[in-house]
Amino acid sequence: MKLENLRLRLRLSDIESEILQLETPSSSSSNRRFSPRLKEERQRRLMKERITIQQSLHLIVYPILTIPVELTSEIFLHCLPVDPAQPNARLAPLLLGRICRVWRNIAYTDPKLWASLGLRIWGRKGLKFGIEDWLRRAGSVPLALRLVLPFSHCPFFKGFQCGLHPSSCLLSDNWGRLTSFRGEYFAYTDCLALFVHAPRLIRCELVSIFGYLPPPPATHILLNDLEDLSLTTDGPSTCLLPSLLGSLAVPKLRALRLVCTFYLFPENPFLSFLKRSPAIQTFSVQSRGSPDYGFLTTILDAMPTLISFELRLLYSATIVFDILRLLNDSTTFLPRVRKLLFSVIQSVAWEDSFTPILIDALGSRSEAKPGITRLMDFQFLCHPVAELDAQISSCVLNMKGKGMRIHVGSAAGRLS
Repeated sequence: MKLENLRLRLRLSDIESEILQLETPSSSSSNRRFSPRLKEERQRRLMKERITIQQSLHLIVYPILTIPVELTSEIFLHCLPVDPAQPNARLAPLLLGRICRVWRNIAYTDPKLWASLGLRIWGRKGLKFGIEDWLRRAGSVPLALRLVLPFSHCPFFKGFQCGLHPSSCLLSDNWGRLTSFRGEYFAYTDCLALFVHAPRLIRCELVSIFGYLPPPPATHILLNDLEDLSLTTDGPSTCLLPSLLGSLAVPKLRALRLVCTFYLFPENPFLSFLKRSPAIQTFSVQSRGSPDYGFLTTILDAMPTLISFELRLLYSATIVFDILRLLNDSTTFLPRVRKLLFSVIQSVAWEDSFTPILIDALGSRSEAKPGITRLMDFQFLCHPVAELDAQISSCVLNMKGKGMRIHVGSAAGRLS
């Protein structure tokens, strides 16, 4: 069939070329040897043969086109870039529409193929392709959108102001459908606007929040579907996070991640937020300074459903061992925790009391007891490893023998 297909297409190409020569006024020898009557007759025969060949080509059944549409669509999905990528005619999904009419119809009518869009914008040229066509094909499916605005083309600019506000965004009419969002360098007021205009958020990450502290909203902003929230600030801007959390009601929140100067957190607003978020199972804190022991334990006690806790510090491991001591002494502190990760970037001055505290805590939580869940995953990332007591190595091996995923030492050897 391949040879027949090739033969027909070669012949069709020859016919097209000859018809073009006959239709073009020329003094060439090929045209001079035909009288007008013979020339007309020759054209008629060539056009008739062209129609016959085209009909024959249309009758050829290509095996790839016999696959059910649903299976073809599934194959197309596996051709897409992993992350939202800049539209490229040489890549799926645009490439799929250039192969044949059948594939084009399948590709253009499957919204899932158009549910991911990356835009790297510089000047007007970055917007010349059909954004509206792309978004129309995506229909109402959840859209993964990545916008990048590089400044390499304007090295001498002296000022820049950019606000991504729901009322002026490209997708202003569709913020109500948004379920996942990640944004960087957001003003506090823009964060509030996002939460108001996107009530169906499930996952949200806001990095480098800044700005001033306006009066809080009159009522809490209800995000009934939000399950995963990550907030990042630096230095004095940490004071924005308690106020931002204080403006929210997130009854289904499962995971909360904070990157901030945690010891600057006021206690009462955060506790009020936790009362409105009774389902938190994962809590992660990354802080420059060590938080106050009483404040941190009060916060953790307010999360009775907590399963995973991570504390990443720049220096000072004292608070880590205060928590470990409490794990051993109290059956009501983090009773459901199954995963713990502690990380201290700067070198830890290992004190003699640290070794028994660590061993006792691991021993007390390595097995399930009435009201206490068994600890399944423990990581303490610190440096240097060489100063660790030999008893710890023996304890680690013992915990591994009981099925615990455990690592005590440098981050280079941490568990993935």
